[in-house]
Amino acid sequence: MISRMPENEGSLLSPVPQAVNIHEDGFALSPVVWLVTGMDTPPAALLQVETALYHAGVKEVEIRSTPPEGGIAATAMPVVIYMGKFLENQTVSDALDLLGATTAEGFHAEGYVLAAGSTNSGTHMIVLAGMDENGIFYASQTFSQLIFKKDPLGWIPSVTVYDWPSMPVRGVIEGFYGPPWSHEERLNQFSFYSKHKMNAYVYAPKDDPYHREKWRTPYPQDKMAEIKQLVDAAKRNHITFTFAISPGNSITFSDDSEFQKLINKAQAVWDIGVRSFALYLDDIDPALRFPKDKEKFGGDHNPSAAAQAFLLNRFNEEFIKTHPGAKPLITVPTEYYEEGTSPYRERFAALVQPDIIVQWTGIGVVAPSIRVKDAQCIHGIFQHPLLIWDNYPVNDFDRNRLFLAPLYGRDAELYKETEIIGITANPMNEAEASKIPLYTMAEYMWNPTGYEPEESLQKSLLEFSGGREMNALRLFVESCYGSLLNNHKEPLSLKLEPLMDAFWKQKEKRAIGAEANELLHQFLELKNVPNQLQQLGNSNFLRETEPYLIKLSLYGAAGEAAVQLVLMEKEGDASQADTQRVILESLVEKLVSIPKKLSLSAMNSFINRVLGHDALNEGTKADSPAPTIY
Repeated sequence: MISRMPENEGSLLSPVPQAVNIHEDGFALSPVVWLVTGMDTPPAALLQVETALYHAGVKEVEIRSTPPEGGIAATAMPVVIYMGKFLENQTVSDALDLLGATTAEGFHAEGYVLAAGSTNSGTHMIVLAGMDENGIFYASQTFSQLIFKKDPLGWIPSVTVYDWPSMPVRGVIEGFYGPPWSHEERLNQFSFYSKHKMNAYVYAPKDDPYHREKWRTPYPQDKMAEIKQLVDAAKRNHITFTFAISPGNSITFSDDSEFQKLINKAQAVWDIGVRSFALYLDDIDPALRFPKDKEKFGGDHNPSAAAQAFLLNRFNEEFIKTHPGAKPLITVPTEYYEEGTSPYRERFAALVQPDIIVQWTGIGVVAPSIRVKDAQCIHGIFQHPLLIWDNYPVNDFDRNRLFLAPLYGRDAELYKETEIIGITANPMNEAEASKIPLYTMAEYMWNPTGYEPEESLQKSLLEFSGGREMNALRLFVESCYGSLLNNHKEPLSLKLEPLMDAFWKQKEKRAIGAEANELLHQFLELKNVPNQLQQLGNSNFLRETEPYLIKLSLYGAAGEAAVQLVLMEKEGDASQADTQRVILESLVEKLVSIPKKLSLSAMNSFINRVLGHDALNEGTKADSPAPTIY
């Protein structure tokens, strides 16, 4: 059964576990806690648990390799925590049995059991048992969410959690055009991913010159040092770091010296710890350009597919399969979003070795929906494992927009299709703002059947804000909400339109009262959003979103001026009406000067009606992007 803690007892668990049973009782942590670990306990999980205990007020954590004298039910310590693999660590298995939390059948890789309760002899026990090291790590993440801070020490409910990921690969691909993330932003992202049980990151920023344009050129020493730091950080956070190269625009597929440069590029990052690789062939002109390639592949049924398959297979044979520990090669074909089959797709499928993973965006570059039937169809065409490259919340196709809404439009049953091995989300150039929708995507990837978009968004905002200025943050998110995935939904417009209709109806009937006041209140809230969000202390988020916040505030001020203008005209005060008109026109000029777009079409209509002309007519919809060929 899936249940949740009462909201007054703490934040909701995220991602939503597969099965949770939380009882009304529980126990307080003791000043000294014993932490019994085994050789199978990963350091990151140990650190996570220690940190959570100290934050809860525990004074000392005594780490031991054996249970208390007298056995796991002994009362030597008030609270004892056991960590390890439940299939290999007998002490952990015995502790689970003592708490009545026997391991369930059908556990997947990365699954875990978390149990907390009291024995008959009065010992308080907590067990964090994983199928593997990742499972133990994820159990530690859930444990940190279960502790509630109470004076003087933290408190944990009696609970049993059976949990595992629905999708094997869950993560993010930094695959957008435009300014890549900074080194510090990437490191910060890794901490966020691990907290939300994502296990994959693909390094593929289109405008990193050494990834695409200068793929032959080795990374400078300082950049290579940064990549090594990222690889090491990914390992600490139980994230697979995939290094991608996009040579398709300029490589001679059949040239041995070109291939050697590709090998050299891969070997350099292998030497610093990379074990997962991708060769990308998206957004390129598929036509063969060089005489050697035309001579070698020109007679094939589909020359471009033949050339690409030759390169992929050769890299797979001569690099991936000669490096023990390398993960399966990943690629993106040139036709990665179209519906149905084609000569290119059929030839690509026939020639590319079957163990190579193919990425697919769904139907469309930004797919409004990704359905089971579409996945089945595309897998039937490619006949390769499919990894979804989900182009949400990416905004490189419209750099004047933020996409902050939760994930919509992905079938809950996708994970049941064995051909789908997972999802990598392509985020926005704005790294910090991306965390708001990525939170919801992480929840979907882990447990699609337990995913509810709006509920997930609410939890995301709670975490992002730390519970501060939640209303202001939600107003801002709802002003950057509409996308192809939610049919351009505008929650703020839906909220404002009935108030505006009531305002106009009362204007025609009699003096305006409560209707005007209600609109003024709503506009004041919009105007104050930037000042309120300053209280979050998130300077990176404020820097990234500054022009959008300014525009939202201007909309609020313009709405106030518009209402006042109507009121002055109703009262016959021509002088004050003229003053408000000047103020409103000035605000409109400022609004028009900011190219950033918000999901606020109702405001445009309202202001235009007050002024009597189309002063504001910017589009608010995010059009489906066409692939850019470079």
